[in-house]
Amino acid sequence: MKALIIANGTLPPRRLVRDLAKSADVVVCADGGANHARRMRVTPDVIVGDLDSVTSSIKKYFHRVPLIFVDDQDSTDLEKALEFCVQRRFKSVDVVGAIGDRLDHTTGSLGCFKKYGEKIELRLFDTVAAISLIRKKAQLLMRIGEKFSLIPLERCEGVTTKNLKYALRNEILELGVREGISNEALARDVSINVKRGTLLLYRFLKMEKRVES
Repeated sequence: MKALIIANGTLPPRRLVRDLAKSADVVVCADGGANHARRMRVTPDVIVGDLDSVTSSIKKYFHRVPLIFVDDQDSTDLEKALEFCVQRRFKSVDVVGAIGDRLDHTTGSLGCFKKYGEKIELRLFDTVAAISLIRKKAQLLMRIGEKFSLIPLERCEGVTTKNLKYALRNEILELGVREGISNEALARDVSINVKRGTLLLYRFLKMEKRVES
């Protein structure tokens, strides 16, 4: 089972959101994400959160959609929606609207990879890229010359890559010390290994083509 979560931040292009919704088994709105869903003409299967951001008119419009109120001020609406998916044993979740203008919200959203990355296959989309977790070892099919970045959320040790312009061999990536910004694929088959730490792949989208599922 695959879910799409629509959060209340900045959305990627409408076509991408609608394509992700079509490929998902269930569409979950994280509170105010329901406002976005209405504008995108996407009907959610459920709305989850503390329900302080979804407007009254949107509640009325989606009156047939179940509302799940979660009164937990120690978690964000995105975390509430992710917990909903984990509890229902979804295999993977795509998330849109989790990245926005506020750095604190963006940081919290990226932190979900550390909280939930081992529980569920998670992919976040901003306006230009897809963000996913490197789970120890990733074998990737890329375009030759494709650019991407590696983002260490914490100290990441034993980072080793194959077929990249800027090769890493059992090295350390860490914010404020050494990041992995703007690397490039030299072949179609690329591998990235990490022994310890939460390492994210920031992969740019080719918007003229359908996004890979």
